[in-house]
Formats: sequence, C-alpha cells, structure tokens
Amino acid sequence: MSTASPNINLSKNTILVSVDDLQVGEICRSPIDDEIGRLLLGAGTRITTEVIDGLRERGIKDLTVNADEADTLSGRSKGAAVKPKPKIGRDTGHNPGQDPAKWIKGVPLKDALVDRHHEPINQTRRRTLQGHVQQARSKFEEIRLALSERKMQTVEALSDLSGAFASAMVDDHDQTVGEVVACNTEMSLTDRSVKLGVLAMAIGTELDLDGPSVLEIGMAGLLHDIGLYSMNPEFSVPGRGPFSQQETWEYRKHPVVSANSLREVSDIPHAVLLAIEQVHEQYDGSGYPFGLEGKRIHIYARILNVCDTYLRLVLGTAYRKALVPHDALGFILHQARYGLFDAQVIHALLRTKSLFPLGSRVELANGKWADVIRRPIEGYACPVLQLSDGELFDLVENPHEVVQPHCDPQRNQGRLSIEAMQKIRWNPADELFFEEA
Repeated sequence: MSTASPNINLSKNTILVSVDDLQVGEICRSPIDDEIGRLLLGAGTRITTEVIDGLRERGIKDLTVNADEADTLSGRSKGAAVKPKPKIGRDTGHNPGQDPAKWIKGVPLKDALVDRHHEPINQTRRRTLQGHVQQARSKFEEIRLALSERKMQTVEALSDLSGAFASAMVDDHDQTVGEVVACNTEMSLTDRSVKLGVLAMAIGTELDLDGPSVLEIGMAGLLHDIGLYSMNPEFSVPGRGPFSQQETWEYRKHPVVSANSLREVSDIPHAVLLAIEQVHEQYDGSGYPFGLEGKRIHIYARILNVCDTYLRLVLGTAYRKALVPHDALGFILHQARYGLFDAQVIHALLRTKSLFPLGSRVELANGKWADVIRRPIEGYACPVLQLSDGELFDLVENPHEVVQPHCDPQRNQGRLSIEAMQKIRWNPADELFFEEA
C-alpha cells in the first residue's frame, strides 16, 4: 500500500489523499467532488471495498479532501506513519455485513449514495451483485435445513447479506436495484425474497430512513416467507395457480408461521418480526392475518407489501402472463386510488423505479431497444437508457423518443391496457389475479 500524500496542498483547507490509502470503515463527513464538481463521495459515505473499487474503475487515483478529515480517511494519526486498517468491531470501523450496528443511526442512508447518474453499467459491479445473489441461495438452503431440524439459532448470515446489498446500493443505487430486482423467467422463493429485500431497502432509502433501519427492512424482506419452508411445498412456488378455499385459509397463516419460527432467535430485531407478521396487511384493512389498517401497520411492512405486489405482478403464472414492469407500476398506481397502499410508499416506489422501471427494456422511435439503467434526477418520466452498443441516452434531452415498453416473450410478458387498469379492482390480499393480459 502506498502512503497518503499530505505534502500536496491544493488549497489552504484541502489535502490530496491516495485512493489506495482509504481506510475501509471510515466515514466521509464532508462531500468530495472531482475537479469539475461532480460528486464522488457524499457526506456520510462509509468507505467500503466496493466504494474503493468503484473509484479505481473510474480512473481516480487521488481525492481532494478536507484537511480535518485527511488523517482519518487515510488511517493516519497526525504526524504519524500510516496505520493498519481497523479491525472489524472497532468503534470507528464497519463491515457492512458483519456489523450493521455501525451504520450511522439517525443519518438518512440516502445522503451517502454515490452519484453515478452519468455512468454506464459496470461489469465488475455486476459480477459482485451476482455473487451476492448466489450467496443468498446458499444461505437460504442452510436456513431451510436449520428450520427443519429446529436448530435455527442466528440470522447473522442474512444480516451480512443485507449489509452487502446495502453497501452495493450506496456505491451504485440504480445498478443494484435494476439488476437484482429485474424480472426473470422463473423465480425461486430465494430469488423472490432477495428481490423483495433489495427493492424494500431502496424504497426505505428514498423515504429517508437511516442505515440501521434500511438493514432491518432488508432482513425482513429476506426472511418474510421463511415459514413457507415448513408448510405445504406448493405454497413456496412463486407464480402458482389459484388456491382452493381450504388452501387459502392455510396459506394465510404463513406470516405468523414465519414470525413464530424466528422468535427464539436472539439476534432478530423486534421490528423485523413485526414486519414479517404484517407484510400482507393492506393499508385499507383488507389484508391478512389480522386485518390491520393504516399506520397500525409497521412502516417496514407497508414498504414490503408494496414491493410484494410489484413482484407478484411482474411474475407470470400458469394462467396469466407476467406484466411488463412499466404496466405493473401503472397498475399499482391505479389501484392506489382505492387506498390499498400507503401513498407515501407508492410515491417512493415511483421515485425509486421511475415510470420505466430500472432494469426494464424499452423500444425507441428509431426501432432500437435500450435498457433503463438510471432513474431521473428529477421527476419520474425521463430515465437514462443504455443502448446495445453501450451508448447512454438521457430522456431528459429526448423526451419523446420512447415508443413503448418491450415485452420479452422469453419472460412470458404481456401488456395491460389503460382501460383495463381503470376497470379492474384488485386486492393483493386475495390470491386472485385478473384474467390474462
């Protein structure tokens, strides 16, 4: 490792610090911009390996930091040589997965997001996210076995995963949400839980929740259907067909079964248990298992409920095509008129995904296809697209270029007309869906 460069003064109050010297776990108290004023690290950003790798990939070797922070960020005490990186558990250190308590309480996680609005999709980051999802599959299998043998003692592994996804989101919110939450041809219970957790963390971030709260939402999302492992195997198949009356009655027990299976686990926060138990409660009181309404439902559960609805709509079944993400979001907005959801959460979902949701594909006026990779800086309708050749296309500058969302036949996707959206009255607490789109 190289040493910091405190001898290079760019101004009276700034010092040049090498990216190689950044200490994992330290926090930027002040925002750090590049030479043309673009934000590199926001105030409150924790230095993680993902943050350091991201800076290196952008060709950034040195950062101009506030002189008061240079020693902390570079791991130097004043007038001393470079010191080793802090160990996990040190008061000033942080490992996103292993030590979620070190996320700053009371500081909105949104303040720490790195601005990458003008950047393309990063392939290294893509591989990292794929690794996180693969790790989740492995951990869920371990948990399934532990539950079946009544040996469930800790959820530390899923706490680590929640922290890893949160760190990835801080480093690049849009790519994390776009790639992890993107619909697949099929979703296992694990895949669906990961998507739910990451989307819920993103909405919580948009609602200005702090780091510890966002991590708890992620844990609740990952664990919310854990009780299905001990129930009828048909219940744990996403996209299943309709239930009989008896099956519906049994299935609606699963939030309570999930929460009860975790009550003896010492490191489960109480808010996570509440969210798991209430995830299928509807804001208008039509949900289950208790028929709670309004703000009697925990905020985590209100967020997870909206995410659950979105994922169910973009997942096809044996008798209904999956909705393209654009229409799924439009359908939720139409249903929100009936008071099914917390309006504040719906607004945050729209800000998180945009009208053309992150990770989806659209057709342009010139006949080309493009992927939605960045949400708009302002508003909902003009995200940033990336063409197949890698070129970026900002709809703010070309607002009339999108013709329609792309229906992928390999994903069994279909459209839903505006007229149909306006006519259908749908309750996600019922295991019923509208006829094939």
